[in-house]
Amino acid sequence: MCGRWYAAEIGRVILAVSEIRWEKRRTAEALVVRPCGRLTASSYRVFTDALVKFAIDEPRALIVELDDLHIVAEPLLAAFPSAWMRISQWPSVPILLIAEHAPLQRWLTASAVSRFVPVHSTLTEALTAVDGPPLRRRANTGLIPTGNCAQRARRFVSETCDQWEIPNLCVAQARLVTTELVENAFLHARDNEEIGLRLESWDHRLTVAVTDDDPREAVLREPKPGDDRFYGLYVVARAATAWGCAPRWPDGKVVWATLPVDRTRPHWRSHHGS
Repeated sequence: MCGRWYAAEIGRVILAVSEIRWEKRRTAEALVVRPCGRLTASSYRVFTDALVKFAIDEPRALIVELDDLHIVAEPLLAAFPSAWMRISQWPSVPILLIAEHAPLQRWLTASAVSRFVPVHSTLTEALTAVDGPPLRRRANTGLIPTGNCAQRARRFVSETCDQWEIPNLCVAQARLVTTELVENAFLHARDNEEIGLRLESWDHRLTVAVTDDDPREAVLREPKPGDDRFYGLYVVARAATAWGCAPRWPDGKVVWATLPVDRTRPHWRSHHGS
């Protein structure tokens, strides 16, 4: 069944990842991916990471067509709720499964996976079930990894939040979180690769996301006893309602943090220094 994927088709991309090959195409509503291969214990983590990477691009929904995937054991179905849990806070993209083959559909529906990730029989049915996405404002910039990249990042945060009328208390927290994430990315930047900074305002939340080309996962390290100052991800974890680290295509990672936006407090426009 997988052989037909090698024919050139407009709008389709083939990605080879470990034991799994992916067909990827976009519709107006969603990103549709079709894995081909064997989901085994050895490919489980790479498979789950791939689902997260697809969601990081923030389609309206991620729809997974499963009829060309051989899932060798029922416990491996946990890959789908695992991916869903990793993206539930951000970017909060719904995952839907399609199983056209009736026995596969019955197996998925009877399993615990359907409690977290809905199962449908056709693409049309899945697209119909997709809820409307939350309204989001987005702003992106790239930062050359130089000594003042954190300063430039703070200025970008201030200017963007001022345009979005984000309350000043949240802006101050966003600047703090941005500083820590960008400086951490700067320490691991390779070959002058650009550091990406993304801001999103949605559903009374402000998310700061920083990308770099280092695939190593960001790890929270507790401060040593007696330390009176805190740095890095410890600062981020204390300021944010949620934070996380996710892989991205084709390599590298995204470290993100979400802050609450209290719009009941008065906001005044001002010029923020850097």
